[in-house]
Amino acid sequence: MFQLLSLLLALPLASAALLPRQSSSQIVRLSSIENVAVRSNGQILATNMNTATLYTIDPVAKTSSSSLSVSGATGLSGIGEYAPDLFAVIGGKGIYKVDFTSTPPKSSLIKTISSANNLNGLAVFDNNTLLVADAGKGNVYRLTISTGEYAVVLEDKTMAPSGGIPFGIDGIKYRNGTVWYTNIFTNSFYRVPVDVATAKATGPVVALWTNLMGDDLCFGPNGKIYVATNGKNSLVEVDPNAAKPAATSVGSVTGSTSCAFGRGEKDRNVAYVGGGQGVYAITVKV
Repeated sequence: MFQLLSLLLALPLASAALLPRQSSSQIVRLSSIENVAVRSNGQILATNMNTATLYTIDPVAKTSSSSLSVSGATGLSGIGEYAPDLFAVIGGKGIYKVDFTSTPPKSSLIKTISSANNLNGLAVFDNNTLLVADAGKGNVYRLTISTGEYAVVLEDKTMAPSGGIPFGIDGIKYRNGTVWYTNIFTNSFYRVPVDVATAKATGPVVALWTNLMGDDLCFGPNGKIYVATNGKNSLVEVDPNAAKPAATSVGSVTGSTSCAFGRGEKDRNVAYVGGGQGVYAITVKV
């Protein structure tokens, strides 16, 4: 959510120890990248909340092009691959399917969540189910792709909106019975255990930190979680298995919003990071 960067910069710095110590390399220059995903062929997909264009980026050639314009959307945010080369992407109150199994790729509406306020984060739950975070209402919808059915499955005070622009839960990801999410204006990062069939909470919410802003996040090949810190201009690493998980900076990106790891042998340890001025690469230890 790069559009909120000016407000986020006014928030206090969490810790001097978290200042980035490593550099990143810019792959392409694009304005206000909101979210990124990586296809199996190695190409990066990038969204922007100000346009319905879904960008394709070649990290080797360092070029970008328009994959398609998502019909019906005015801007795009969260994105995730739920089946091979089938992606779900948020566009306003609509959740859209983008099909890269056809040439050229095609988009279609999965469902409009009419009750939503401000959809932003998206997590793939399984190959027919999505979790969609409503930053405006502070809850999470479970959406069935094949039927379009949806319902609120998670809602907690830690997801609630706050700040000059009412905005709460932001980044969200799911893996192995746990939902991980950030609340950017409260500088917080949380996890909650959920039922593997219903996605409803099976235990209490646990805070990993409450003193560092976090935007979207991604899983690394080393079992670590990586979080983009937006106005703190970094990508941080978190060990989810540590007794006291701590954030350690692995690189700097101005206005970092999101991340996704490469899927090839040569870039599996490369985090592709979206930011205010484009998409960047940061190599991490595995």
